[in-house]
Amino acid sequence: MESEKTYGNDKLEFRQIVLKHIQRILEISSNELRDKTIVRNHENYSETIENEDTRQSYIQAIENLAYILMPYFDDEMLKVYEKCERIINAFSYEVKRILKKTYERIKEETGEEDLGNAFAIKMKLKYAKKLFIALNKLLNRNDYLKSAVYGEDKDELISDDENEGDDE
Repeated sequence: MESEKTYGNDKLEFRQIVLKHIQRILEISSNELRDKTIVRNHENYSETIENEDTRQSYIQAIENLAYILMPYFDDEMLKVYEKCERIINAFSYEVKRILKKTYERIKEETGEEDLGNAFAIKMKLKYAKKLFIALNKLLNRNDYLKSAVYGEDKDELISDDENEGDDE
């Protein structure tokens, strides 16, 4: 048993995982959300250089944050999640069907005959953003910025009230 090591200092708290995930979402969204695939046409052939579609990365990152936090969903969060997840995970044709009124209104306003796949992508992004806002509100309701959260040593929670009067 002498070779057994303890990694107490390397232990990653749930709070840190959540905050790192939020940081990653913010990193993705700090640049234009778009398909970065490059197609170069040469004289005799076309060359396609596949790159990340940051729109999809952004949506997936928010989905994964929701999966992490799912055990802590309250009724309010659950309603938003179900509504958003339905759009986020739908195929393009399903998004058009689910959001038929919006699709028809946009077609009428723009004068376009068909909005193509762009409509589904924009709606998925819109609903992912709604989900991200709701997740942040959930975290705020649960005081996620405190030192210990979500089942980690609740005795260690630090209150601002304990430190009042120290500045005098």
